[in-house]
Amino acid sequence: MTIRDLQDMPWIGEHPVLDLANTVVVGAGPGRGDVDFLADRELTRRWRARAAHRGLAALSLEELERLRGLVREALDATAGQRPLSGSLRNRLNGLASSAPVVFRMTGDGLLAQQEQDGGADAVVARETLVLAAGPDRQRVRRCHAPSCGMFFLARRRDQAWCSLGCGNRARSTRRQPGETGTHS
Repeated sequence: MTIRDLQDMPWIGEHPVLDLANTVVVGAGPGRGDVDFLADRELTRRWRARAAHRGLAALSLEELERLRGLVREALDATAGQRPLSGSLRNRLNGLASSAPVVFRMTGDGLLAQQEQDGGADAVVARETLVLAAGPDRQRVRRCHAPSCGMFFLARRRDQAWCSLGCGNRARSTRRQPGETGTHS
């Protein structure tokens, strides 16, 4: 991951749950430490400007950090194909209960869902539950490329990395130094 990628955050802005979870870049900091967008004033500002859900972006840092902990724990379990702990499930269910969804029938007789305004934390909790237990749960993955660790929704069954850049970086680090591609 380049410094420019960290500043531009091209992965932010598509899904509020992933936007919040991916405010930590694993192994991209000094000494291979993590980069936490919420711990850096400028990165926080840039993230808030790009986040898909305006209400989420407006939450206080304390609320974002608390919610991010729940979201990352849920996505980590889901990406690892493990069930959510009872405690985590109960906390997400409790938060999500204040983000109601109303069903209505459309003019053509089909059922439609309409979100009613709840707090941003409630909406994110509900969407986290949808990712962790809904039809896309098998698509939730964590990128294992060096300097990444992002959560993503796989577009293909065999997709292992969040982006082409991460795939290229992972393949290049697997090569041994001095390898020429020919064998004697």
